[in-house]
Amino acid sequence: MGEGKTESTLTDRYVWSVTRHLDSETGPDVARELRGSILDTIEAKVEAGTDPAKAEEEALTELGDPDALAREYGDRPRYLIGPGVYSGYVRLLRTLLGILLPLGLGAVLLERLLSGADGFGDTALAAVGTLFVTAVHVCFWVTLAYAAVERARPADKREEPLVAWDTKQLPEETPWRQVGLGETLFQVALLGLVISLLTWQFTGVSDPSTQVQVLNPDLALPWAVLLVGLIAVEAAVAVGVWWTGRWTPALAVGNVLAGATWATVAVWLLLQDQLIVADLPERFGAVFGVPADWSVATFPIAVALVAIAAWDIASCLNKTRQAALRA
Repeated sequence: MGEGKTESTLTDRYVWSVTRHLDSETGPDVARELRGSILDTIEAKVEAGTDPAKAEEEALTELGDPDALAREYGDRPRYLIGPGVYSGYVRLLRTLLGILLPLGLGAVLLERLLSGADGFGDTALAAVGTLFVTAVHVCFWVTLAYAAVERARPADKREEPLVAWDTKQLPEETPWRQVGLGETLFQVALLGLVISLLTWQFTGVSDPSTQVQVLNPDLALPWAVLLVGLIAVEAAVAVGVWWTGRWTPALAVGNVLAGATWATVAVWLLLQDQLIVADLPERFGAVFGVPADWSVATFPIAVALVAIAAWDIASCLNKTRQAALRA
């Protein structure tokens, strides 16, 4: 009796695990069908010489995850954002990020710089934090809303968009413009943030007890001006791309030369121990109270700088190629 109860309970638990996800209309029918299928499989295995307990375990194992099986029987979607609403989801996400990120970044930079209460370092950290928090909130809440809508829709409506498409949804910008204003503002704002960070570091932090001096403030002025100026060139290229409406070969050459030159100079200065202060571990320890028994690994930083520059160059060339194909 005890053994039979164990076998029956094992099957019962599996059937319950499947049908608990189903509604009251389909659940009982699925339970009867599934239980009959399991019993038939067990009987066939027992007739082939398998121990009954082992046969039941094998039959349930072959059926697989009960949650996955429940999705096969039920009408719940097996994806977070379905094809019917995915295009609208992406458009809304891009629109909100393109509007809110530049606005948030501009607001925090304006407030911090006008107040004069904090240095460039604190302003940069506040700006980065604002961008991160804003992006996370936008992505989370938009995704959550669309996922809830997706699961609330009837199964026969999931392939349809939430809003029927018409020509009013076409972009208002002229067809030749392939670079939006929001994207440009965001890129220029980020490059401006980098320029602010470099300028702040090369001119020396105002309060070494609360701010970490990472870059060498004694770096020769021509090198510092070159590193800051090349970032400014990339910002100017971004504005030029927006002004012309697309990436052109001339703009691509300017961006590639600026990025490659910046990476080359930065890596050379880094490997020559001229870019980063020699006592960086002690400075970190003084500000954050962490141990200073470590050294700066210049080679991985150099590899990272080269990788970032290579990615930027590859992205620029790819966008230029795509622009040429669309022309």
